[in-house]
Amino acid sequence: MLRRGALALPMLLAMLAAQQQEPASQQPRSFVEQAEAWLASDQSKQDDKLSVAQAMVAAHAESFPWLCAALQKATDPAAARTKGLRALLVEVVLGFVEAQRRSGVVYRGQYAALSALQPFAGELLFEFLLRTPDWLADTRRIHLVPAIFDLQKTPPDPSLLLGVVDVVENVEIEPADLRNALATLLWQWGRKEFVEARAKSLRDQSGEGDAEDRVLAFRELGDLWYRVQEHKRAASAHAAMVALADSAKLELMPTDWYWGACYNALCGKLDAGFAALSRCADMHASDRVDPVRKLPYALWQVDPDLAALRADPRFAAILARAFPEPKPDQDRKGDR
Repeated sequence: MLRRGALALPMLLAMLAAQQQEPASQQPRSFVEQAEAWLASDQSKQDDKLSVAQAMVAAHAESFPWLCAALQKATDPAAARTKGLRALLVEVVLGFVEAQRRSGVVYRGQYAALSALQPFAGELLFEFLLRTPDWLADTRRIHLVPAIFDLQKTPPDPSLLLGVVDVVENVEIEPADLRNALATLLWQWGRKEFVEARAKSLRDQSGEGDAEDRVLAFRELGDLWYRVQEHKRAASAHAAMVALADSAKLELMPTDWYWGACYNALCGKLDAGFAALSRCADMHASDRVDPVRKLPYALWQVDPDLAALRADPRFAAILARAFPEPKPDQDRKGDR
């Protein structure tokens, strides 16, 4: 069925027929053709390599299995083809991670497509996390964590596990955001003490100091429980944050209400989820709220965390209230 606003069927058929009659030289090359051409070259042109990687990321459902099979066949580490395939692997994995990070959507399983590149993708991610090459900025290490979370569901090799623990425990050198993110990995692998210690610290902070600091602690606590898929705990932390903000007459951000809707939807509390989403919609419809703080229209339609709410008839009315005149998206959902 044609989408609303699509071309009329006769015109569409005419365009397809015209495309089929175009000379082959005008047709865009497939990722395989681009990759093989670069591999057969002297592999010195960085721009060409990046173009191949971009094409492969765009066609990842087909390109990732192809690249994995090619790597499995490349048994001679000294061969030019093997070196080229490894170079493509680096660009493809990092390119896919960056594309997902910039998508504005955050959900578990977001990086599962990289499983088609296993074991090569996982080995590369751990290598860059624990033995970061000089050309890769240290600030990008945290971007690798969600991908590792999706690929490595069970504890890794003991040496890798110990390496992650060493980073988490290295308070003097490693940045706090990286250590906290890696703590969620360790939770998945059965080492829960680091997340539990962080949760206790945030609970302590939520009970002392001024209201704004306590709200921040509850916000971070909800995010922490979300990251380890403890959705009921995340929803409880969000409810405590809302109660505190209401009593202190503090205005929360649209993202606070949106995440509350996600937390509640994920643990089956649809009424509470709709209540939070409704508050988010009210802020979206308000001229008092800075547009930069608002969430993109497309996110409400595709975020897997809201799937249970989208399936309910109440969702359409809230969406219409939040976006009376949908416009092209310019903002992104804030990183969790």
